[in-house]
Amino acid sequence: MISINMNGKVAIVTGSASGLGKAIALRFAQAGADVVVADINISSALETAEEIKSLGRNAITFQIDTRDAESFSKLIEAATENLGGLDFMINNAGIGMMKPIDEFSVDEIDRLIDINLKGTIHGCKAALAYMMPRNSGRIVNLSSIAVKMASPYSSVYAGAKAGVIAFTAALAREAASANININAICPGIIRTDMWEKQLNEMAGEGNEEEKAKAFAAFTDTIPLRRPQEPEDIANMALFLCSDLANNITAQTFAVDGGATV
Repeated sequence: MISINMNGKVAIVTGSASGLGKAIALRFAQAGADVVVADINISSALETAEEIKSLGRNAITFQIDTRDAESFSKLIEAATENLGGLDFMINNAGIGMMKPIDEFSVDEIDRLIDINLKGTIHGCKAALAYMMPRNSGRIVNLSSIAVKMASPYSSVYAGAKAGVIAFTAALAREAASANININAICPGIIRTDMWEKQLNEMAGEGNEEEKAKAFAAFTDTIPLRRPQEPEDIANMALFLCSDLANNITAQTFAVDGGATV
């Protein structure tokens, strides 16, 4: 029987106070890993950590703004000092914003790129500083199907997430000599807090009927005829960090029900 056993391993998951990141953190804990719950929202991060501990695993929290490169070095230190090492880095933290390009302020553009792209770069750089001397480690970066769908009003977000894919592929080839695998995931359409914010902007906050219609407009074209769940993405992240994926690196995987075929 094939199973994924992460006993004795340590994972950092950024943006894991809620949504996809939380699902990923819990899935790694369920497989036996200890987890650093890293998020700017420390109160919700603490709740995620308690859920991990209830599964019998160790967990610590770390408040991080992924725009701050120096904080990532401290994050790695926290993982190694409190949990004994670092095996997996999951760069999940991100934000979304959809509107016409002429309505974006310079600050909004900078924020999207700084968090979604530069935050991933900072996370990888810090993780590799620890992993490469040890010739061991796995990194998974979260991109988006927005890269392939090219939906109107997603230009800045899609641009930043496209950068994640190119960065992942190039960096994976750079780190391959140190036996480190780096891959990316493009999550499909999942009704997370990020999507709720977008739906509120499109249909009006509290207008649940219109929000449901707006969400259905995005999901009805999925070949499998259903939106994805956070656990779908968590399962792919776990697989990519497992021994089953030893020979997979520099790749991008869409978990989207066939939406981007």
